[in-house]
Amino acid sequence: MLDLGIIDGTEIEPLYESPFGSPVAYLIRGAVIALRPDVSEKIMVSAI
Repeated sequence: MLDLGIIDGTEIEPLYESPFGSPVAYLIRGAVIALRPDVSEKIMVSAI
């Protein structure tokens, strides 16, 4: 996750979900990154 720039305080915005729900595309630091649920469930988030 650090390679993707996901550190404390990083804003993550969900953008698109595939028809079957996996993967989901997220906007992270200006880049669109697609993550499968087994990876994204390891990221702790809080609403702002």
